[in-house]
Amino acid sequence: MSNKVIVSVDVEDWYHGPTVISPRDEQTTIGHFLSTRQGIERAAKYVDICLEMLAAHDMKATFFWVAEYAKRHEHLLRRVAEQGHEIGCHGLAHYSKLDCATKAPVFGVGEFAARTEMAKHMLEDMTGTEVIGYRAPNAYFSGKMFDALEELGFRYDSSVSVNSIYNKTDSALKGVGTAPYYPARGELKPGDAKRRMLEFPWPYFDVGVAKLPSAGGPFLRTFGSALTIAGLHQSLRRGHAVFYFHPIDICKEDIPLPFSPSRPMMWLFKGDMVRRRIERVLSEFRGVSANFREVVDADPA
Repeated sequence: MSNKVIVSVDVEDWYHGPTVISPRDEQTTIGHFLSTRQGIERAAKYVDICLEMLAAHDMKATFFWVAEYAKRHEHLLRRVAEQGHEIGCHGLAHYSKLDCATKAPVFGVGEFAARTEMAKHMLEDMTGTEVIGYRAPNAYFSGKMFDALEELGFRYDSSVSVNSIYNKTDSALKGVGTAPYYPARGELKPGDAKRRMLEFPWPYFDVGVAKLPSAGGPFLRTFGSALTIAGLHQSLRRGHAVFYFHPIDICKEDIPLPFSPSRPMMWLFKGDMVRRRIERVLSEFRGVSANFREVVDADPA
């Protein structure tokens, strides 16, 4: 298989971000949060628009679902699967599994495995399809998490991002680029042996003095489509390249997120403007797109 742009959609809502919901604070668990704030969900109504955009470009994507969110919007989950898109796992709830500051694990490996296995089974039971892919909430990820996913029967992960701005893993990521690879046991650096599970890292645009994230998501919202398209083209020369967006990216309503000094522009750009940016990326790579399952089944490396 020639190199593909692998299209994916992370199905989550605005409140799933690390600045709102924390697994350490029982008063801000998702159940409590929703019960005290009626009508605050925004993303679900935009899942159908994502399906329309993909259909218009004749693309099949991988939709990574937060399992608790999918349970509350099961009709949408089923619709996505019925239209031929792959269903992936985005965790049981959208908690970061590593501490954002220290990179220490929030959950032990056993608890992480138990929660992820539950999420996997929930998604499989609701859709009747096997779930083989995982993406870590907020992209906080570790080698031990990768090993646990492999033991659970997953065939790939796509959470690792090498760039000059942030590292959300507990690894130095030495030797990791943008092409799919097999990590070493207990780590995220490339290993010597082929494994049952593959890592699909995110693309970057190498400008010589820095590597700029170009997978989509918040960087697409903030900086426009040109950086994303340039980074995807560059990454395609190295191997398969990953592109992602969210239904919440195209939300037209106000998002009731309190101002965060660490993320002052988190939702400044969204709605129709971002929809046009997503469509520009989809149009650019219409002839060379795939979802993760297609790539893994055909020619993973």
